[in-house]
Amino acid sequence: MLMPTSTRTHTTLTGFLNSYGFISHSKIGMLLGAGLKNKYLVEIVGTFILVYAICSAATVYSGNVLLGIVGLGQLQMIGVGLVHAFVLTAIVYAIGYRSGAQVNPAVTIALLVTGKMHGKEAALTIACQILGAVIAAAVVYSMFGSEMAASVTLPANGNVIRAFILETVMTFTLVYVVLVTTTSKNYKIAPLAGVAIGFTLGFNVILGGSISGGSLNPARSFGPALIVGNFDFQWIYWIAPILGGLIAAGVYTGLHKDLDLPSPEAEQIK
Repeated sequence: MLMPTSTRTHTTLTGFLNSYGFISHSKIGMLLGAGLKNKYLVEIVGTFILVYAICSAATVYSGNVLLGIVGLGQLQMIGVGLVHAFVLTAIVYAIGYRSGAQVNPAVTIALLVTGKMHGKEAALTIACQILGAVIAAAVVYSMFGSEMAASVTLPANGNVIRAFILETVMTFTLVYVVLVTTTSKNYKIAPLAGVAIGFTLGFNVILGGSISGGSLNPARSFGPALIVGNFDFQWIYWIAPILGGLIAAGVYTGLHKDLDLPSPEAEQIK
């Protein structure tokens, strides 16, 4: 989720790496070129790690598997929320320079709408995210069997409206933070972008996990649902996150689009 691999992103990343002395400017072009070649495979790996960690944690802490993740107790939900936060933070720093560490179709669609990705690139990225999520769920199922049903996202008490609204709002906050913290003009905040993104996800899961399951990610919900064969209310976890991401894209475009302009610092290192 850190940065889309666009020209503007390359400027941002080049400025960050060069200004902090992590790598010489002459080697950055080679690094970015290799990243572009592998970005789709990296999205599979990144989404795999995210969904594997989430499903494993939810299964280990499981309460009533028939209720899905909303069946977890309060302390267990806090633990699962922290898993979300730390794992996504790690993923952002690990693969952000390769693929942008989007690992979420809602984020990818928001990047597409804001003009940071092309349609074909977004479609391939989403396909890779779904594939990574399915593989992760299959691996967890191979270890825990039907107990993995505890990681399926379902609305508490079957309250569809409440879950839909909450998933929309939570995904809005996540995608908004992603977009605002990864703009070119603000490239100096890049070292903290991963923390901001990761803990925005974790906070939302702690807050809303017991109500909607705290998905905020269609791929994360689809993987476990496919493996255990439970597609109940699955539409919520596609439409609501995408809607939240689109709202975030609209707000970003209205309030922060000017930040896409190259900064003076970035211009100096071109």
